Amino acid sequence: MEFQKGDIIELLKRISIFSSENLEEIKKKEIDPNNELGSTYVGLIVRQYSIANDLKILLENKVQGYLTSEFVLFRCIVDDYIHFTYIVNQADKNELIIKLNADAINKNFSKIVELAKINEEVLGGNYPFYPTNETIEDLKRGVRESKERQQHFLDKEKFTFKSFKSTGNLVRDLDKESEYYHSIVRAYFIWRKYSDFVHYSNFAYEEESLINPEEDDTYTEFSEIVFYAYKNIQNALDFFVEKYNLDIVDSQHLQEIYKDYKR
Repeated sequence: MEFQKGDIIELLKRISIFSSENLEEIKKKEIDPNNELGSTYVGLIVRQYSIANDLKILLENKVQGYLTSEFVLFRCIVDDYIHFTYIVNQADKNELIIKLNADAINKNFSKIVELAKINEEVLGGNYPFYPTNETIEDLKRGVRESKERQQHFLDKEKFTFKSFKSTGNLVRDLDKESEYYHSIVRAYFIWRKYSDFVHYSNFAYEEESLINPEEDDTYTEFSEIVFYAYKNIQNALDFFVEKYNLDIVDSQHLQEIYKDYKR
């Protein structure tokens, strides 16, 4: 089936409603916001809801042919799909969630430390709103003492965190006999292609100039990524079904739409 812009807008609308309906159901479960697993999966659903809504608005109001913003947002969905399709299919999926979050904490601290170094060594420690070495030590102290952060540490005294595989290593290390191998490799191909539009170059501009979504398969590829958004939400909802006996609401009949979708 070949997809057109109107088809993508309709699918994105359905994804948004599906997300919203089930977020309301999750709220009724009164889940502790400090529960890392529950909070992570809620955040994943909220992210699909937000991105789908933004993409829908972009496509509805498009007045020129360039699709840079759409490519960037769709890449975010693909990124989530790669990571969470991998995670939920592992025996230690809960620990992998912790490692994923710990890795993000570590990367953010690295950025703050680098900024403090620039401030101290180049700007005399006086640049407004930039951290200083003292700021970093205060932040580290707070994280070390945080009850919610203990499970993220590899070594608390050395202030090192658990790590998660990079996207490339995750794909390269996949079990080729697994049921999800092909779907992740296919998603990785799209992820790599759309990365050109995240990191600007003249090559990316020239590549985008050749795209004609009304005549090529761009909208059909977008439909594939909308399916990834659905799977991201479904993977998150499976956690709540298993742990909290959530009844999934599907007024948009997405399960029926995607029942025979093979990716």
